Amino acid sequence: MTTSTSANAPFRAVTPAGQAAIAAIVADPTGTLLACDFDGTLAPIVAEPTTSRMLDESRAALSELGPRLGRVAIVTGRPVAAVRELGRLDGQAGLERVLVLGQYGQERWDAATGTLDVPPEPLAVREAIAELEGLLSRDDLPAVVAGTSLEDKGRAVGVHTRRAADPAAALDWLTGPVTEIAERHALPIEPGRMVLELRSASTSKGDALRSVVEAEQPRIVVMCGDDLGDIPAFELLHELPGGVCVVSGSPEQPQVAEHADVLCEGPEGVAAFLQALAEATR
Repeated sequence: MTTSTSANAPFRAVTPAGQAAIAAIVADPTGTLLACDFDGTLAPIVAEPTTSRMLDESRAALSELGPRLGRVAIVTGRPVAAVRELGRLDGQAGLERVLVLGQYGQERWDAATGTLDVPPEPLAVREAIAELEGLLSRDDLPAVVAGTSLEDKGRAVGVHTRRAADPAAALDWLTGPVTEIAERHALPIEPGRMVLELRSASTSKGDALRSVVEAEQPRIVVMCGDDLGDIPAFELLHELPGGVCVVSGSPEQPQVAEHADVLCEGPEGVAAFLQALAEATR
């Protein structure tokens, strides 16, 4: 079975590696590492991050693939605890060996061993959150910023403008003052889909994925992602002979699609790709 190439399909191959992806995995399932981002990839982007949920179709496909592939991993900017809850991972049949790398690899949970590695939360993030709260409570803020919210991730904080009346304008106005706060506290800042994220470390999803590749030594590595933060992982895959980049396309970050071997129509397209892969490996 090969990857769908129909222009109207929920996913389509855009490179030779994409065209051969499913057949290559079928030929070597135990030599395959399948890694996925969470928000915008396994779960739709929503206005309130705490209400996000992995799509049932993706969860079912990953549960099928878990026992067949060498390893299934979730590589995300979210904390491990949030992904375990929102993905309903604990006790899920088929995902007994799932690996979750949270906070760009700063946190790690291996379901196979039950090992959870969560370092202490840094003071700099707490201080930055206090400043951000002060910024957003100012009386002289322009109306365009109204509706902006903070997401406390422990080792990071997200400044979300998706619920603002004009999310793009709010993000543009906030970029300057939020960057100043990040610099004062020596926190790297990561732009994303209507969000600015201040992080406690400059580790990337590429670093996180590389650690799994070095430990597992897979012959095929698939990464599914959608946002700027996924680009370092895609760049790593470009270096690997068995790398396949699966992009959950969005109009908000069209440049991410430039890395695609397989281009999907949002999280639903990723779910369709995962379902096709699960069917092909039965």
